[in-house]
Amino acid sequence: MEYVKRGLHNTINSIKKNKLLFLAIFLLQIIFVVSSLWLGSQYLIKILEDTQGIIGPLENANYDSQQIEKGEAFTPDYASIYNSYQSMLKNVMIFAAWMAALYLLLNGSIWLLSHWMLQEKKPWRLRVREGFQFFLKAWASIFLLLAPFKIASYYVLLHFIRVSQSFDNIAVVLKILLVALFVVSYLLLVALAAAPVPSWKQFAKMWVKVSIVKFKKTMILFFLIAAALFASFAALYGAIEYEKSAALLLLLGLFCIMIISVTRIFWIAGIQEIGRE
Repeated sequence: MEYVKRGLHNTINSIKKNKLLFLAIFLLQIIFVVSSLWLGSQYLIKILEDTQGIIGPLENANYDSQQIEKGEAFTPDYASIYNSYQSMLKNVMIFAAWMAALYLLLNGSIWLLSHWMLQEKKPWRLRVREGFQFFLKAWASIFLLLAPFKIASYYVLLHFIRVSQSFDNIAVVLKILLVALFVVSYLLLVALAAAPVPSWKQFAKMWVKVSIVKFKKTMILFFLIAAALFASFAALYGAIEYEKSAALLLLLGLFCIMIISVTRIFWIAGIQEIGRE
C-alpha cells in the first residue's frame, strides 16, 4: 500500500503548491456538471414531447382488422408521427453531439489541468505541445473503447429484444453489458491517467502494465476512489431525501464536486506510482 500513501502525499502537496490551478479545476468541474445537467434536462423534455407525439396518435389508431380490410386508415396522423420521429432523432443527435463536445473538450481540459497539478512548472510552449499530445492520446482512447462498445451494445440489445420472449433474458443481457461498461470505464480511466506519457509506444506499454499486469494494485486504488465518491454522493442523496435546506444541498453539491476534483488528481498520482514500480 506504499504506492497509495505516496499518491496521497503527492496529491496533497500538489494542491498546496498549486492552489490557483486547483481552483480553476474546481470551477471547470462545476461548469461541466451544471452544463451536463442543463443540457440533459432541456433535451430530455424535447425528446419526451417528441415521444408523446408518436405515442399519442398510435394510442388513438384504428386496430380493428375488419375496418382496416374495408379500407379505413390505421391512423390519419402519419405525417404527425413521422415529423415527431424525425424531431426526436434530431434532438437525440444534437444532445449527443453537445455531450460529446463537453466531454472531449471541457472534461478533457480538466484532466489535462489535473496532470499539470502533479508536474513541475514548464515553459508555455512545451505545455501547449504536451497538451496537444495528451488530447490526441485521450481522444484516441475514448474512441477506441467507447465507439465499439456502444455499437456492440446497440446491436446486442436490438437482437435480444427481437428474439427474447421474456424480459428476464433481456435483464441478463443488460447486466452483462453493465459489467462490460465497468471494464471499459476502468480501461478508459487508466488511459486518461497515462495519456501524458511522451510516446505512443510508451503510452501503450504503461496502459497495459497498469491496467492488466498491475491489475490488483490498480483495482485497490480504483475502489478506494469509488468508496470516497460513493460516500460523498450518499450524503448528498440523504440531504435531498430528508432535508429541505437549499444551503445544505448547495454545500453538499459543491463538496461532491470537490471530491471529484481531488480524487481525479489522486487517481493520476496513484497510477503514476504504479507505473514507476
